[in-house]
Amino acid sequence: MKHIKNKYLRIAVIIFAAVIACGILTFIIAESLVIRGSKGSAKPGADYLIVLGAKVEDYGPSFALRDRLYAALDYLQENPDCTAIVSGGKGPDEPMAEGECMARWLEEKGLDGSRIIIENKATDTRENLKFSADLIGSRWKEKRIAVVSSEYHLCRANYLGRKLLDYDFEMLPAATTLRHYKCYYFYREALGMVYTRLFYIK
Repeated sequence: MKHIKNKYLRIAVIIFAAVIACGILTFIIAESLVIRGSKGSAKPGADYLIVLGAKVEDYGPSFALRDRLYAALDYLQENPDCTAIVSGGKGPDEPMAEGECMARWLEEKGLDGSRIIIENKATDTRENLKFSADLIGSRWKEKRIAVVSSEYHLCRANYLGRKLLDYDFEMLPAATTLRHYKCYYFYREALGMVYTRLFYIK
């Protein structure tokens, strides 16, 4: 009887170790994809630039949102024929919609308001992309569209665009200025990629 118990214990330990090993391997693969995706793929000359929203604080754009806005502003200034679509709704703890906050910030920095389209209903990345594409028009896939977001978020945004909208968006990275949070965001995003691929998209 003791021999049988030891046998089952060894089997349970082996199974547990195998599960842990698979989890670690999955995380490593996901992290490598996030890091590779963080380099971006955007080239000059896009017709539209979708700026993905982030938290709006009482004082204005959060640090993450400001990083995205500076990256967007640089691109828009270098590409004067590009139109910005600022995308993000209003969360329960936000003073205004993220899209409206971004439009105000860009105009304060000197960007012509006629180059800005506001999308203020989206609650997640999937809706950011879909609602923004709808604002461009029914033939939006014929346009060159770039997406700007925090560098760690680009891999998942691109994956959602390809899987849900069948479109390969160009990706523009916004460097994270809060360096002491950067590793945390990259680790968290790897877990987000695993969740998205396993549960979010069927």
